[in-house]
Amino acid sequence: MNRYTYYLITVTMITNTVSTVPNILLNNTKNGAIFSMVIGGIVGLLMIYISMLFFNHFPGQGLPELMKEYTPKWFHYPILIYFVIMWYLAGTLTLVTFTFMLVTFLSPEMTILTMITPFLIIISYGVLMKTKNVLYSTEIIFLLIFPIILYSYIKAYGSSTLNWDYVKLAVMHANKLPTYDVVTASAFIFTGVVNLAIFNRYFLRKEVFGAKQVVIIGLTSFFILFTTYFIPIGFGGFENVDNLLYPWISTTDSIRIKFGLIERLVFMFMFYFVSIAILSMIIHWHVAAQLLESVVYFKNLKWKETNLTPHIIGLCFTLVAIVLSLQMTEHQLFEFARFIYNIVPIFFFVFLFTMWLIKRGATK
Repeated sequence: MNRYTYYLITVTMITNTVSTVPNILLNNTKNGAIFSMVIGGIVGLLMIYISMLFFNHFPGQGLPELMKEYTPKWFHYPILIYFVIMWYLAGTLTLVTFTFMLVTFLSPEMTILTMITPFLIIISYGVLMKTKNVLYSTEIIFLLIFPIILYSYIKAYGSSTLNWDYVKLAVMHANKLPTYDVVTASAFIFTGVVNLAIFNRYFLRKEVFGAKQVVIIGLTSFFILFTTYFIPIGFGGFENVDNLLYPWISTTDSIRIKFGLIERLVFMFMFYFVSIAILSMIIHWHVAAQLLESVVYFKNLKWKETNLTPHIIGLCFTLVAIVLSLQMTEHQLFEFARFIYNIVPIFFFVFLFTMWLIKRGATK
């Protein structure tokens, strides 16, 4: 299995450790959260498995090319637009969430527009990058940041302030019936695999994907998912953890590095998660832009031999993100996140149906 596929899957998982996913999980501690996470994880793994088998069958080809070749025009244009909207909203959700988070914890006096502008500059540049350069950037940033992420998890599990009694109390509610919000939020962290819709263009040979790869992805994903849930409970308490606005920020602020240059883990945590979040936003917006270019591309709109279509798309993405961030409150942000997660099954169904239609057209 291509190492870049592991990066794409893992970046989405890690990013959602700090986003709005933990809030939904922890707000349902007494409403079948654990059972729901198991179901959501199984659904997500199934999606990864099916997507990998599909794209492995068409090496070197992205979803837009496959849809144009094997599906009718009346189908592939509206479906591609639908995918553009979904990918764009996923990236924008991460952008607005981390902007609000940084304003809350790092600089409360700074305006939303001032905080979001540097993000937008970096992400817009990522939209204009070549796809293979996005992959290279993903590998570099991930390999630099991953050791710190692993260290943070080790410090959290090994901390003397982690109360395992709270964790045991949470496990006692594992027999409760599942909740739809938690199932969809859990499944959402597995959606990184669908970025192969564009990045598969650069995977030119069939990859080995079998039981070994499924086990590796499964163990990693369930570890991240249950860590996202149990660690804040262990530090914040079973009864009160649902009152935390950003559970993982409060959790890492409780961890100290005794002999470190930086005593409070939260500062390291914020730095590397912002880095991973920016990477996730670039990936989502880049995929959305590439999908949109396959539908709308102005061949004659040039300036000094450079086609301006990608720049117009990036500008539109930026303006919409600014409007959303300025209009939203934190309550509306979490409601927006819940809406995005709740329509994940619809996205999965449309994506699966599209893959089936392509496979059917290719075998004729």
